[in-house]
Amino acid sequence: MEHQFRIAEIEVNKSTIDEKIIGIFRYESEARGKRGTTLLMLVEISSTLYVYEQLLEVLNATAEQTRHLTSAFDGDPMVRFEKLIQRLNDSVKKFLEQEPTPIVWNRLNIFILELSDEHVCLSGFGRLTNVFLQKQADNTHRRFDLFGSLEQPLEINPEKPFSALICGDFHPGDILFAGTQNFDRLRDELEIVHRLSTLPAVSASVEIQQELEQCHIPDDFAAVVIANLPMPQANVLPESGLTSKEIIPQEKSTQSIQKMYREEEKTEAMLSPAMSPVKNKIEDRKDWKKLFKQTWENTWEAFRSWMKKRPVLRDPVTLASLRGLNAGHSSLMTQKRRWMLIICAAAIVLALGGTFWYRLAKSHAAEQALWTMAYEQALDKKNRAEASLVYGNETQARQLVAEALTIVDSLDIKTKERQTNKQTLQNGLQEVNVKLKHEVRVDHPTELFANATNGAEANMKALALIKNELVFSDGPQSIALLNPNNKEVKHVSVTASSTVALSISAITKDRVLFLDKEGNLLSLDPVSEKTSDLTFALGRAKGAQAIVYYTRRLYLLDAESNMIWKYAESGNGFGAGAPYLKQNTNDLSGASAMTIDSNVYVGSNKGKLVRYLSGAEETWSPSLIDPPMASITSIWTTSDTDRLILADPSSKRVIVLRKDGQLIAQITSPEFQGPREVVGDLTNKKIYVLDGARVLQLDLP
Repeated sequence: MEHQFRIAEIEVNKSTIDEKIIGIFRYESEARGKRGTTLLMLVEISSTLYVYEQLLEVLNATAEQTRHLTSAFDGDPMVRFEKLIQRLNDSVKKFLEQEPTPIVWNRLNIFILELSDEHVCLSGFGRLTNVFLQKQADNTHRRFDLFGSLEQPLEINPEKPFSALICGDFHPGDILFAGTQNFDRLRDELEIVHRLSTLPAVSASVEIQQELEQCHIPDDFAAVVIANLPMPQANVLPESGLTSKEIIPQEKSTQSIQKMYREEEKTEAMLSPAMSPVKNKIEDRKDWKKLFKQTWENTWEAFRSWMKKRPVLRDPVTLASLRGLNAGHSSLMTQKRRWMLIICAAAIVLALGGTFWYRLAKSHAAEQALWTMAYEQALDKKNRAEASLVYGNETQARQLVAEALTIVDSLDIKTKERQTNKQTLQNGLQEVNVKLKHEVRVDHPTELFANATNGAEANMKALALIKNELVFSDGPQSIALLNPNNKEVKHVSVTASSTVALSISAITKDRVLFLDKEGNLLSLDPVSEKTSDLTFALGRAKGAQAIVYYTRRLYLLDAESNMIWKYAESGNGFGAGAPYLKQNTNDLSGASAMTIDSNVYVGSNKGKLVRYLSGAEETWSPSLIDPPMASITSIWTTSDTDRLILADPSSKRVIVLRKDGQLIAQITSPEFQGPREVVGDLTNKKIYVLDGARVLQLDLP
C-alpha cells in the first residue's frame, strides 16, 4: 500500500521575556524517482547566549550538507542515520575545540528525527514532550514514550553528545507528537491524545494551536505532528479497452441518505450502552404504574359486574312467602362474600407492601448509584494523578490526590464491600502521596568524623570540599582537614591575625577562604597547610551570613543591609565592595545561605528559596515540598551539575532539587540531630553533612 508522511507544525509565541531558543528545522531530501527522506531537528534551549545560536548554526549546516550526501543512498536506513549522527558529533566536537565559552549541557534539549518509507530513526539528548500513537488491529491506538526509549547517559559527553540512537517501524496510521516541555502540564487540558487519535493530523494541530492561543499563556510553544497516511489506490482499467468513465460507478441519488442512515446506526450502537440503563428504569416505572392501574380497574369492574348479577332476594313475593314459612331473613355476610372480602384485603395488603418495597428498593438503588459514582470519580482522579506523576507533572498530581481524598472522606462504609473498596482506594492514594514526597530514609549514614568534646558543635563550622579533602573550622584557632576515603584528620593552627572563631568559608581554584565574625579574611593552602591574611574590608556591608567565590569575585550575603555585595579580586586580596542586586522585591533580612552557578540562589531561615541572575530577581520557585521547608542554613551547587543540595535543620533533613525546581529527594535519618551545612562531591556521587558535632556521608541521588 502506498503511503505518505503528513507533517504539521504548531507554533505559538506569547512569551513576554526572551529567555529560550526553540525551533523546528525541517530538511526534505531530493532523491529522484521516489519519495526521499525527511529530516527533522527539534530544539529547546533554556538560554539565549550567542554560543548556543552558533551551535545551532553548526548543526543546521551539517544537517543540510549531509542531506545532499545521503540522498542517493538506498541501503539500510539505520546505516544512513548512523552516518548523519557521526557527522553531527564530529561537527560539534570541532566547534567546541574552537569555542572558548563553556556550554551547560543540561540546558539543551535537541532531538533528530529521520523519516523514510515506513521507518523512523531517532537520536538526541535532553527531554521533550512526546506521544507516539501506534495503530492496533482493532483501529485503536497504543501510546508510547518514544524519546524516553533512548538510553541517554547520566552526563553528556561533549565529544559525542548524540551518543544513542534507535530505529523502528512507522506504519500507516501511526502518529507522533513532539514538542517543547511546557506541553506536559497542558497534556490533559489540550486533549492531545484524543485529538490526535480522532482527527486528521492537520486538523488536530490547528485545534491545539487555536486552544493555546485562546488560553493566552505567556510562554512560547513549538511542536510537530507526524502522521503516516495510506494513499488511496487508483482504479485499474481492464484490458478490454474500456475507458475510466465506463468503469467508475455512478453515485446514486440515495447514497447520501444511506450514508446518513449508516452514521445514525453507528451513533446509536455507540451510545446505547450508556443510554439504555436510564431508559430501562423509566420504562420499568411506567410498567409498574400501568400494571397497578390495570389491576385496580379489573377488580372494580368485576365487583360492579357481580353486584349487577346477584339475585334480588327482598322482593314483595319472596318476603310474603318467607313470612308464611317463618324461615327468617337471609344473612348479608354469605360465604362467597367473605371470600371476596378476604381476597380484596389480601390484594390491598400486597399492593401496599409492593409499593413500599418498590420505593425502598428505588431509594437504596439511588444511594448505591451515588456512592458508586463518587467512588469511581475518586478512582479516576487517583489514576490521573499516577499518570501525571509518570510525566513529571507533580503539581497536577498533588491537586488530583487532594481532590480524590476529599471525595473518599465523604464516602460511608455501611457495607463490608464499601469498607473494603474505600480502604483500598485510600491505600492507593497514600502510595501516590509517598511517591510525591520523594522521601529517602537512611537508617545508618556513614560517620566520617565525630568530636565528643563539650561545645564542639558550636565550633564546627564553614564546611568546604577542595581537592578531595573536607575542610572545616573546629575551634577559634584550628582548621581540620578530613580525607573522606580513609577518615584521616589533620589539624592546622591558624597563623593569621584572626583571633575569633571562623564562621563561613568559600573555595577558590586552589585555596579555601575563611571569614571570621570581625570581618577578617584569611586563606588556607591545603597542600602546604598554611594560612595567610588577605586584604579585605567589609565596607558598606553590616554583616556576613555567607560568602561565595565565583569568576574572580567574592560575593557576600548581607542580610542586615538586605543586599548582596561583590568584591573584585585585587592583588593579595579583594577591592572595595559594590552592590550586586539591581532589582529585588524579596526581604533578605532572614537570608542565611547562598550559592552561585551563574545564577545566585539565596535561602532564608524561614524556608524560602529565591534566585537572581545578573542582579535581577527571577520568577522561579521550587515545586511543592511536603512538608514545606522550615529553614535553609546551607546551599550547595556548581556549574557542572543540575542539582541543588539544601540543609533544613529544623525538619532534620537534606533536600535535593533540580535547578528547574523539581524535587529529587528528601533524605531523612533517625540519626540526624539537625543537618546545618552540606557540600556535594560529584566525582564520588556523595553528600557531606555537618550534623551536630559530626561529619556524615550520604549518597547523592
